[in-house]
Amino acid sequence: MTATNMASGSCPPAPGADRRTGMHPPVRMLHVITRLIRAGADENTLYTVRGLDPRRYLVDLAVGEGSDHELLRAHDPARVHYLPELTRDPHPIKDVMALIRLARLIRRGEYQIVHTHTAKAGFLGRLAAALVGTPIIVHTLHGITFSRLVPAPLRAFYVLLERIAGRFTHQFVAVGEDMRASYIRAGIGDPRAYETIYSGMPLEEFLEAGRMTAEERDELRASLGYGPEHQLAVMAARLEACKGHVYLFEAVARVRALHPELRVVILGDGPLRSYLERRTGELGIDDIVRFFGHRTDLARLLSAADLSVLTSLWEGLPRVLVQSAAAGRPILTFDVEGAWEVVRDGENGLIVPTRDVDALTRKLDQLLADREWARALGAAGPRRVSSEWTVETMIDRLDRMYQELTQKRTA
Repeated sequence: MTATNMASGSCPPAPGADRRTGMHPPVRMLHVITRLIRAGADENTLYTVRGLDPRRYLVDLAVGEGSDHELLRAHDPARVHYLPELTRDPHPIKDVMALIRLARLIRRGEYQIVHTHTAKAGFLGRLAAALVGTPIIVHTLHGITFSRLVPAPLRAFYVLLERIAGRFTHQFVAVGEDMRASYIRAGIGDPRAYETIYSGMPLEEFLEAGRMTAEERDELRASLGYGPEHQLAVMAARLEACKGHVYLFEAVARVRALHPELRVVILGDGPLRSYLERRTGELGIDDIVRFFGHRTDLARLLSAADLSVLTSLWEGLPRVLVQSAAAGRPILTFDVEGAWEVVRDGENGLIVPTRDVDALTRKLDQLLADREWARALGAAGPRRVSSEWTVETMIDRLDRMYQELTQKRTA
């Protein structure tokens, strides 16, 4: 199987212009991601390959095992390269095979730019590109591989790998300032090779959903089985350990007696669904917590809620916080990377120390107890969202970056 080139923006000059037309041929580019699923880094990558102007760029996409092929169906099969050896978990044999296949793919495609995403594809993709002499190698930092929550020996090993890959990375793209600062402090790559480009997302639907009337909101809540008397806390995140759902559930178990009107909506799917459902039963909150799975109407569901919660243990830039702010919801979040770039504590939401269930419980209780204050926090959210977070801005800034890199290489 092989997926799409799609694309916007202005033309990066490339050597070899047609003498008759003066037009430069499209820049050949390969994006590499470990797996394509319904998550932030993956959406960022898809928006990029779809958004770049096909008259200016010829974009291929390489994806690994575990990718959601439904996300690729809209793409030209000739533009997607599926590498089953590229797996998320370490595997000595498969990793070597993935490196060899990537190197062959990059050599055969004669790509002028290789742009990698996520940890495993980021290391193997950059190494393969360097081995075959790719002129421009770009890597996007979607998350910190050496998070402070990772055991120290493993963290040191990840930093070493990042430093090795950083030696042949011409450009780093950080989706948040926190991440950029962390990588520079760790001595990874040249500090001058970093640029922060926020992960773009279609925010208009969230802003529009936030303008729903009270009647529309009540009707939507009723369709979900909730009345106007209920207070809905929503958490939208993939169901995996690093999202920390268990901390929210523990806080909910502590406050439910004080707030019998509390209901919790869990949006998203993932490998921990069965465990998390079982955990709500063990905590005695399975009657007020509902798992809705993956939904395509996230904007309206966020707007129908009374507050948005995020208990991630590490992130790059938490997209759902930007979306929640745009939808006008008060935010309660752990102090995860990128949170401070969206949430002003006490202005449009509250930030509590990561894994601190006591602090999370206190703030959740305060938001539920003072509805007027919570609504005021939510109303301030859209003012925190600017054009810096849109897909169009992201594509435009990436396009300019590619142009500059190509010009430098040509010179």
